[in-house]
Amino acid sequence: MKFIPTRQRFTFFQRQFLSLLFLSLFVLVLVSFIFVYLFKLHIYDEKTEELESAGDTISRLLLREEVPDLTLSAYRTMLRERNISFVAMNAKGQLYFKDQRNAPPTFRSKTFMESLLAQIPKLESGKALIVEESGPDPYLVYPHEFKIKNQDGNNYLFVMSPVKGITQTISRVYETVMLAGLLVLVLAMAIALVVSRNMSRGVQSIRRATRLIADGHYDARSDLKRTDELGDLARDFNRMAEQLEAASRKLESNEIKRQRFITDVTHELRTPLTSIRGIVEGLRSDYITGQEQQAKYYGIIEDETLRLIRLINELLDMEKIQHGLITLRKEEYPLHDLLEVLAESFGFLIDDKPIKLEIDCQPDTVIYGDYDRLTQILINLIKNSIQFTSYGTIRLTGAMTASATELSITDTGRGMSAEEMEQIWDRFYKADPSRSKDRSETGLGLSIVKRLVEAHDAQIHVTSSPGSGTTFLLRFPLQEASASKDVNRPE
Repeated sequence: MKFIPTRQRFTFFQRQFLSLLFLSLFVLVLVSFIFVYLFKLHIYDEKTEELESAGDTISRLLLREEVPDLTLSAYRTMLRERNISFVAMNAKGQLYFKDQRNAPPTFRSKTFMESLLAQIPKLESGKALIVEESGPDPYLVYPHEFKIKNQDGNNYLFVMSPVKGITQTISRVYETVMLAGLLVLVLAMAIALVVSRNMSRGVQSIRRATRLIADGHYDARSDLKRTDELGDLARDFNRMAEQLEAASRKLESNEIKRQRFITDVTHELRTPLTSIRGIVEGLRSDYITGQEQQAKYYGIIEDETLRLIRLINELLDMEKIQHGLITLRKEEYPLHDLLEVLAESFGFLIDDKPIKLEIDCQPDTVIYGDYDRLTQILINLIKNSIQFTSYGTIRLTGAMTASATELSITDTGRGMSAEEMEQIWDRFYKADPSRSKDRSETGLGLSIVKRLVEAHDAQIHVTSSPGSGTTFLLRFPLQEASASKDVNRPE
């Protein structure tokens, strides 16, 4: 069996903690080295300034005095106390003066003097030469060019002194830096622990909410309250969760509507088909005899077939409207003429009922829309009013405002409750199912009306109360307003 190595899994907390800790260590080490280097450089600079001051004094004495031995002798005592030695020579290596009693034997040898003379072309004024820097006491040599009174030529003065105790001092500095570093490291670990744990808690909060949503709990939210990017992430996550919850509810609602739709369609199809089948079985088995009886049942078959065709056509219309597959050929039409045509076509339905159909519309009133769809809207609304009005008046009113044509269908029927008004736009909803069979109603009429009105960018409102009749108010935009909407509508 082949062994497959697995990568070590680091949590977000561990990654954050180690990153902050390594960063702190890096900064600590870098600052420590810089501090020690600058401290060491400061010591050398102070010693260089001391040697430079001594060299300037010696150079002035040599330049001012013709015989400077006496003056130098007095100054040598002070220099010895400060552990400073000096050597004065010309460019050929000939010694003028020297005082190296305090210097170690290595720095008093002829070889050392020759090495100083060889360094003369390379030496820079104002910069000391460090000898045996790696030793316990590095030796500092400061070169100085000088003049001797009444003599020509270049002469060189080398002032030198050991930098005593620098190793011990640097060691103590290192110890101090290490102790301070340990203290800073402990503080850095504590701060890194707090910061990492705080960030990890934020990530864990979002992670828990994510798991709950993945398990189907779309009401889960992250309770993280921060002002940084993690807070922004939590707020974006919560907005996403809200949209997922809304989408889930919508899907559940659509699923319920789909199942109800299938049930309703099945019921609406089964009822006429069952009737047709029963009649066909009766005719085939000679249970129905006689010309009058057969004619009656053939009429029922025809009615039920027409009902099925009407149902299928309305279902197709509904699907086309919902998917935006209908094409509206909008034009301006005289509203009064349209209402008169509809009133005449419904005359046969109200001849045997104490219902009066009235039109209140000026001849110059126009409506902008698709003629066939406008007719379909009004037919469904008028049929609905006739169905639920036993006696009284159905009034069709039309008028124009500055931006729209307003059309209302008002009846004196039984009216509707608030609960019924909320459901009348649903597919297959029937306020009075017992009357639908005789009226060949499918419950799709008002649902189709609602969607056709919306397709015209129009509005429809219903007001009603039980026993006081119902009013459907429609507002269709005028041609100019509708054209403006089409232009401003986003693609």
